[in-house]
Amino acid sequence: MSVRISGGVFRGRVLTGPPRADSSRRRSPAAERARPSAVRLRKSLFTVLTEEMAGARVLDLCAGVGTLGFEALSRGARECVFVERSPRLGGLIERNAARLGTHAFELVVGDALRELRRLLRARREFDVAFLDPPWETWESEAGVDLLRGAVGLAPLVVAEHRSSWTAPASVAVRPEREPQLESCPLLGVKTRTTAAGDGAFSLYRRGEASERVDTRT
Repeated sequence: MSVRISGGVFRGRVLTGPPRADSSRRRSPAAERARPSAVRLRKSLFTVLTEEMAGARVLDLCAGVGTLGFEALSRGARECVFVERSPRLGGLIERNAARLGTHAFELVVGDALRELRRLLRARREFDVAFLDPPWETWESEAGVDLLRGAVGLAPLVVAEHRSSWTAPASVAVRPEREPQLESCPLLGVKTRTTAAGDGAFSLYRRGEASERVDTRT
């Protein structure tokens, strides 16, 4: 399975995608299955994010083979940190980076929520975070925890999900970096949801508790 970059300096370049579920007699373990963002959805997303990409520090959580992060690098991002729990998929991220000839990345192999907490403790900062876990994750508290953690790390979070799922209007974040704000949490406020086919993305911007904007397009 291959994935094609939809725009930017790597436009048209092909990434090695995840193994197909039926590509062998033995089904791939769940941790090694990935669902790269559809081309139509990526084009819609990065049209919205055009001005956000120039020089951005990007975090790609539940990265799979790195489709969103490499698309961001293609469109002007300065660097990307990929977080992926599967060593096999992490190896494909490194192979895709070599194929594109880019060194502007860091690969972290580990559980997304655990690594989010580690990045928060390390006071890492990002401009944009992409969050694309298995879509069933959004039906559980784990999905909300991932979203909270991502908002704590970046002022703009892109959450990809099934188009039939209604993303929460906002999530409260108690920043670990500033415990004095514990009684006044920040919010990740949903500002936009855009669907294309079976998939959709919702944008969350970090704001004050009084900001509650929800615009579907």
